[in-house]
Amino acid sequence: MNYSENKMVNDKIKIAFVARTVGLEYDDRIRKECITLKKNADIKLFVNFADNREEEGITSYGIPYKSFKLKTRDKLPSSKFLLIKAIDFYFSVKNELKLFDLVWAHEEYAFMFPLFSKKNKCIWDLHEIPYRFQRLGMRFIFNVIESKSKKLIHANEYRIKYLTNNKIIKLPVKHVFIRNLPDNIFIHSVEKDKKYPDFIKWLNGSNYAYLQGLAVPKRHPLNTIELIMQTPNLKAIVIGDFDLGSLQILKGKYGVKLDDKIYFKGKVDQLSIPFYLRNALFSIILYDIKTANNRYCEPNRLYQSIALGIPVLVGCNEPMKDLVDKYSYGVSMDTDGHNLNELHNALKKLLRDYQFYKNNTLEYGKAIIWDEKCINNEWYS
Repeated sequence: MNYSENKMVNDKIKIAFVARTVGLEYDDRIRKECITLKKNADIKLFVNFADNREEEGITSYGIPYKSFKLKTRDKLPSSKFLLIKAIDFYFSVKNELKLFDLVWAHEEYAFMFPLFSKKNKCIWDLHEIPYRFQRLGMRFIFNVIESKSKKLIHANEYRIKYLTNNKIIKLPVKHVFIRNLPDNIFIHSVEKDKKYPDFIKWLNGSNYAYLQGLAVPKRHPLNTIELIMQTPNLKAIVIGDFDLGSLQILKGKYGVKLDDKIYFKGKVDQLSIPFYLRNALFSIILYDIKTANNRYCEPNRLYQSIALGIPVLVGCNEPMKDLVDKYSYGVSMDTDGHNLNELHNALKKLLRDYQFYKNNTLEYGKAIIWDEKCINNEWYS
């Protein structure tokens, strides 16, 4: 049976997801979008992994995928010559897309796909603000993509407003947003990481904070850990990578005491995160506000904490602060987390009125859940 006959039988649109990612089991946005869309569409993932490996398989959520090894990534320095690598990615995947009705291209790195697609045959899903396209010469390319794409998806309305105010967006009707809310599969997951018993043994019944995404200085990893180290009767778990420069400073200052207070877990599959998060006392989510991308960040770990009834401590970033203040899900600050004294004061406030914030998060956090309405089928039908 050829493609056209098959489409007449199952009457489903065929969507190719194109992305560069650390791993499909770690990318929660892709997982949720695929699960939502596969009810009305046949989906296949075409990816370039961070380790540049080549393989084929099926994700844990039932989506077939094919990954590509890019020659340019082997030969060229890391984080440089990104345009050449993006071109390599496009031509590596291009021939695979002929039998698909729509290409759903993820992030700025995949801009070649919406740029060279036929009109209304591509969706550009921007996880971050496309800062390279803010330069005058690149704005023209952005607007070409904007005119050709079916939709451009952003993480929240704050980012759309920022791009509109800076005259980057010319066709507002093309722009929509999908908040990275946790889904019920995540909320009710019982997948336990193999080393979870080691964490429980290390914890030894102590209260702990849940920390995630501290891989870069812009998320204030040093101040976050200093806050924990200087707070009696409190430990913390760090999920994901941790900034090496900050780690060296902390090890030099605290030595073995660091390992007594902080459990550096490393990467964890998305559906194993709830086991580490459910019993946390609170979570800290910080981003500096030096760039628009950080200022208007709305990370999934914020929503994951709230949806599981865990109060949060956040900085002055509008998307996080507005949400936390509106429903009293925790404490927000007047700065972004660069001031350690303010962090201490915020934590004191959170702990002083902890039951108030805990009750609010338990009662109203259940509304922070992904459902099918997060994606409008008119965007891709």
